[in-house]
Amino acid sequence: MFPEGSRHVLRFRQPSEGQTAVEDMVHGTVVFENSELDDLVILRSDGMPTYHFGVVVDDADMSITHVIRGDDHLNNTPRHINLFRALGLQPPRYAHIPMIAGPDGAKLSKRH
Repeated sequence: MFPEGSRHVLRFRQPSEGQTAVEDMVHGTVVFENSELDDLVILRSDGMPTYHFGVVVDDADMSITHVIRGDDHLNNTPRHINLFRALGLQPPRYAHIPMIAGPDGAKLSKRH
């Protein structure tokens, strides 16, 4: 996609005005100011898609209707919703649940 040897990335331009509302099944309506959303990289300089772009395309390809994930991903959700809309797709429903901590108080991981 990019000329060989270039160091360019592809960014998704977020709306700069208005708000993006997330209708969360746990938290209710959570509103984000679009002016606070960054224009995220969706394609790295090596041509590989980033997590944000990959997860949206994968969810759309798999016809995912509901996404249940930790609260730490709530701030990603308006970005994902805007990507879905830009692709002309209906975003799934979202539910963000409290993080589960291990005995040491850190986020529960496979290492626990």
